[in-house]
Amino acid sequence: MTVIRTVTIAPGANTGWHYHPGRVEAVLLAGTLTRVLEDGTVEVTRTGETLVELPEQVHIGLNRGTEPVVILANYLVVDGCELAVPADAPKLGVAAAGLPVQRRGPRQPLAAS
Repeated sequence: MTVIRTVTIAPGANTGWHYHPGRVEAVLLAGTLTRVLEDGTVEVTRTGETLVELPEQVHIGLNRGTEPVVILANYLVVDGCELAVPADAPKLGVAAAGLPVQRRGPRQPLAAS
């Protein structure tokens, strides 16, 4: 099943560490998104660029900018699965993100439309 939704991350906010049970393909409609993957890799996506998130890959999305990040996401999921599952922060990812070591960083709920 495919689920398409818009996700907005406010300036200074983050998604919290999480993973997706299925593949996610997305395009950034506004802002600059910084993602830190579980292995410490940092990826920056800007307005108009696309990104892919692999199933069960733990990561966090950060808005370090001054305008909202708006993402149009296409979730490829099995019926009945959640779109995103909260996860513990991996040590390498926490260091790369410059976040404190805790289960989940300060976050705002994702706004979907």
